[in-house]
Amino acid sequence: TINGNGSVTGLSNEITNVVLEEFFYPCNGETVTTSAGNITLPNVTDKQLATDSYADVTGSSITYTPPADTKTVVYKFHFQCSRGTAAALHIANFKFFVDSDEVVHSRTEITGEDILQLVTFEWPIRIGGTANTDTGRVASWSSNKTLKMQFREYSSSYDIQIHKTYWWDGAESQQLSVPRIGITALSI
Repeated sequence: TINGNGSVTGLSNEITNVVLEEFFYPCNGETVTTSAGNITLPNVTDKQLATDSYADVTGSSITYTPPADTKTVVYKFHFQCSRGTAAALHIANFKFFVDSDEVVHSRTEITGEDILQLVTFEWPIRIGGTANTDTGRVASWSSNKTLKMQFREYSSSYDIQIHKTYWWDGAESQQLSVPRIGITALSI
């Protein structure tokens, strides 16, 4: 109930303080203060071309320790994905990792003709219980874990680039689009 003076009554303690910590910033090398100390965000200054082998997605790696009592950490990464050349079809595969373990069920594919889009990747990492690399569940999380993405093109005939546009202002003109990275630590 919202009272006339703006106060709220009737909330259960189980739903208060659901968000324990949250940040979402451009990958520009900025330092973010968290409950476990400072994190320096990645600094992306140029495009990245996919190859036929998996490579770390620039800007996607972050080392993080959540606050005590965190039950879920939501990883967020937003980035520009564009065609690499004038090829007609573009295909890329993306993986997500918690430390060295791939979260198998998070595998993502981007494909299309003349692909040009802002990609939003988000994945919840549950804490507690039995660890499961398929879903990304971890048994506990009390020290730094590194979260990151990797990608590859299907083959050189289906090339992809990230962090730059392909077209801009009515012409072929590649413009830097700095990715964004974030974390939400939840008590539920």
